[in-house]
Amino acid sequence: MKGISLYRRIASVCITLVMMVTMFAVPVGTNAATVPVTVTVSKAGQVVDTMTFNGVTVQAIYIPRNDSNASEMWDDPVYCCAALVTKFYKAVYGCTVYNLWPGSTPLCDDGYFTKVKTPQVGDIYGNSSHWAIVKQINGSEVVLFEQNWTWYDNNGCYAKYNRTVNLNNLESDVSFFRYSGANIIVKPVINTEYATLENIEKTFSWTKGSDDSTSTLNIYKYNSKGTYNTSNLVSSTTDIMGTSTSLTFPMGHYMAQVINYSPSGNSYTSDFTEFRIAGEPLASSVELGADSLTVVAGKSKTVSSKMFPINTNDVLTWTSSDNSVATVSNKGVVTGIKAGVATITSKAVSGVKDTCIVTVKPGAVTNLRTSSYSKNSIALKWDSVSNVTGYRVFKYDKAKKKFVKIADLKANSYKLSGLNKASPYKFKVRAYKKLKSKNYVGKYSPALSAYTRPDKPKNLTADIKSSSTVKLSWTSTKGASSYDVYASADGGNLVKMKTVSGKKHSAKLKKLTSGTAYTFKVKAVKKVSGVRVCSGGSKAAYVTTNPGKVKGVTAVKNSDGSVALSWKPVNGATKYQIFMLSGGYYVRVKTVSKAKATVKNLSTNGKSTFKIRAYKLNSGYKFYGKYSEEVKA
Repeated sequence: MKGISLYRRIASVCITLVMMVTMFAVPVGTNAATVPVTVTVSKAGQVVDTMTFNGVTVQAIYIPRNDSNASEMWDDPVYCCAALVTKFYKAVYGCTVYNLWPGSTPLCDDGYFTKVKTPQVGDIYGNSSHWAIVKQINGSEVVLFEQNWTWYDNNGCYAKYNRTVNLNNLESDVSFFRYSGANIIVKPVINTEYATLENIEKTFSWTKGSDDSTSTLNIYKYNSKGTYNTSNLVSSTTDIMGTSTSLTFPMGHYMAQVINYSPSGNSYTSDFTEFRIAGEPLASSVELGADSLTVVAGKSKTVSSKMFPINTNDVLTWTSSDNSVATVSNKGVVTGIKAGVATITSKAVSGVKDTCIVTVKPGAVTNLRTSSYSKNSIALKWDSVSNVTGYRVFKYDKAKKKFVKIADLKANSYKLSGLNKASPYKFKVRAYKKLKSKNYVGKYSPALSAYTRPDKPKNLTADIKSSSTVKLSWTSTKGASSYDVYASADGGNLVKMKTVSGKKHSAKLKKLTSGTAYTFKVKAVKKVSGVRVCSGGSKAAYVTTNPGKVKGVTAVKNSDGSVALSWKPVNGATKYQIFMLSGGYYVRVKTVSKAKATVKNLSTNGKSTFKIRAYKLNSGYKFYGKYSEEVKA
C-alpha cells in the first residue's frame, strides 16, 4: 500500500481474507454511503470493526504500534491480517485457509478461489501488500473489512475502519477473489420464539449450506452450566432436508442445537439457543420494578419483574421498541447502545405485559489528550463517541472555582488560542445527543491538565572547538528553569544530548563524531505547577565537524620510482588530499576517495616525503582534518 507520509503509516503486509459464496451473501447497506472512521488504538485487543455474515460476527482487533514493534505486529498470529482470515473462515465455514501470500491466489482445504472482475459482498480485495474483505458496495465505492490498517505519529497509534476504494480508480495490482466451496457448510443460526405455551407446536428455523445438505435438530433439557450430553437430550430429529421443523413440548426449560451435514459428511454445529415452555396457571398481570430507567451507552442495568398470581407457570419475553437504542435480554438486562429513548416491554405468554421507558445517554468521552500546544494555544483531541450530536468543552475557571463551558462543536478536537504562555489549564469534555429539542448529555471525561509553552530560545549559534567538540550559545529565556539541548547527525532524528541550568545560556557538546554534519536545537524548560514544560525548538544551528587526523600512513617505494601509500580510513571523510614536499613546500599531488593511493612519475633516486589530510564535503564546503605525520619513501 502507498504510505501516508503525514503519519508515517506503514500498512501491514498481511492477509485478511473472508471468503463467502455469493449465493449466501447478504448485502449490507448497498444503497447508503458509509463514512470511513479513524479511531485511536490505545490497548491490545481493541475491537476496531466487526462484520456479520451468515449470522456469525467476527471482530477485527488491533494492538498499539510504533517503530519498535511494527515488524513483530505484521506477523503476529493474533493481530495480523492472516489471523483475521483464519478466525473468520473457521467461524463461518469451519475450514482452513492457506497459501496466504501477497500476489497469490488463496487456497482452502475444502473448495477453491477464482478471480472476478465485479466484486460482491464477501469477496476478497487484494494487492501486492494487503488483503481485505468486501464489506459493503455503494455504487462504485467498495467498503473494506480489514485488520491492522494502522499508522502512528508522536501522538499515538490510529486505525481506520470502513475504508473505501473506488472501482473506477483502482491500483494496477488490485484483484478480487471469490470462494466456491466443494461441500459448503455454514454455521447454523437458529431462530425461534423464546417463550410459548405447552402442547402447542413450536417452530424452529435455521440457516444451512447447499440444498443437498441435511440437518439434525437436537433438543436438550436446560443445563445452567452450559454443558449438554445424552442424559440431557429430550429429542433428536435427523435427516432434515429443509431449514425448519415444528415440535410440541411439555412445560420446561430447553436448549436447541442444529448440526448441518454436507453430502461428503462434513458437519458444522450451531450455538445453543435457549427457549421456555409456559404452563398453567398463566399470568394475570406483570409488574416491572421501574417505570423508567437511565443507562449510559455501552453500559447495562437490570430491570426486575414480577408476575401474578405468585404460583403462575408463565414465562416472560422481553423486547425493545428500538434495538439500535437499547437492547434487553430475557433476564431483563438492559444495555444502552446509543443515545435516545426506547420502550422495554416484558410480556407473558398469556398476553399481559408491563413497560419501562429507557433513556440512553451518550457514553463518556475517553482519551482526552493534548494533540499540540504552543506558548499561547492548546489543541485538544479525544476519542469519538458514536451517534452523538456533538461535544461540549469545559475549562476550569479559577475565579469561579468550577468548570465553565467554552465551546459546543461537532468535531472531536478543539483548539483554544489567546492563552498565557507557560501557564496551567484544566479541561473536561462531554458528549451530547439532541433529540426532539432535548439534549441528552453523557458523563464528563476525566479532567485533563494541560500547559502552554514558554518562549523559545533565540539566537542559537554553534562554534567548532575541535573535530569532536562544539560550543552552543543562545539568548536566555525569561523564567526558564533549564534548557534541553538536541542534536541530529547527518540528517537523522534530533536526540536530546544534555540539559543545562536555566542560569546558563551555553553548552559544550563533547565526544561528537568527527566528519559529521550536525543540526542543533535548544528548548527552554519551565516548571509550571510542578510540571516540566518545554518550549518549541529554537531555530536550528548547523556545523560540520572536521574529519579526524589521518593516521597509520605507510609508504612503499616501487622499482619504477612510484610510491604506494596507505592509511587508516577516517570516519566521515569524503576524500583525502596527498601532499608531497617539493622545494621546501608541501604541494598537493593527488586527491583520492579511498585510504590508499599510488604517486607516480617520481625519481628512482632519493626519498620523497608525504603528508595526507581528510576532508568532509557538505553543501559545497570542505571541512579539513589535521595533516598526518610525515612519511618518507
